[in-house]
Amino acid sequence: MTKPNIKSYILLFILASIWGSAFFNYKIVLESFDFYILTAGRLFFAAIFLCLISILHKKIDYSPIFTKDFYVFFLIGIVNYIIPFSLIALGIDGMSSGLAALLMGAGPFYAIILSNLLGHDKFNKFKILGTVTGFFSVFILVYDQVYLNQSSSFYSVFLVMMASLSYVIGAVFIQRYNKFKNQTISLLSMSCGTLILAPFCIYEMATYDYSQFKLKSLISLIYLGIFSTALAFMIRIKLIFDNGIVFMSQVSLLIPIFGVYFSWIFLNESFTENMILSLVITVLGLMILQKGYNANSLK
Repeated sequence: MTKPNIKSYILLFILASIWGSAFFNYKIVLESFDFYILTAGRLFFAAIFLCLISILHKKIDYSPIFTKDFYVFFLIGIVNYIIPFSLIALGIDGMSSGLAALLMGAGPFYAIILSNLLGHDKFNKFKILGTVTGFFSVFILVYDQVYLNQSSSFYSVFLVMMASLSYVIGAVFIQRYNKFKNQTISLLSMSCGTLILAPFCIYEMATYDYSQFKLKSLISLIYLGIFSTALAFMIRIKLIFDNGIVFMSQVSLLIPIFGVYFSWIFLNESFTENMILSLVITVLGLMILQKGYNANSLK
């Protein structure tokens, strides 16, 4: 791993904007398709795009398929794509896309707990304070949306929170297998995820009511596949390999901001004072958490 440079921060900013735009596109896709088609379609269009890239640039190594590590790509496909994509699709159907973006911002707080449990990292006073602050922001969101406004169910909130946790676990798997190129991991794991979901998707399409089809849903699904999946996860894996999970996790500082902004622009979603307060507390918690990582690096 190397110290982040200007290029690293530009990629981080691009990644945040792409992922922040994914949440309102979820809403548009779900107007026509269910979560099976959304998840499988997202992976399918991502894999097709990466296949075209591999043909043009020949940067993808297919040989790992024929090694003892082939199962890794199925594992990453499940934990890093199928589970979180499905959970977000199921959860976001019962909440605003802006709320989903805010809940996903809690990822780094799960990461520090998981790293501590696995022995990869140790708590210090800043990490403890940052983690407590982050989960306090989640508590504000849940209290505001589930109990005060009753605009979301606890079940929907729980699903999106578990999606965020699944991304963190997926990042741990990816970092362990950094011997493969990021393009190779992206294409092979997405292809494996598509293969797993193919039977379910074929069944859903066979019974699909085409009268509910909307062109904008298909366009959003293609966008999710090419930009929010293929390009975004290639950037994510590159940042993990080059600068580490800690640096990459800072994308969560920006995702809620982009997510809330895009939801307001494209879906005219309104936001409560508690949601804005939660966003501020989340950013504060992540800044404290980063200070904890910086304190460790100085030892």
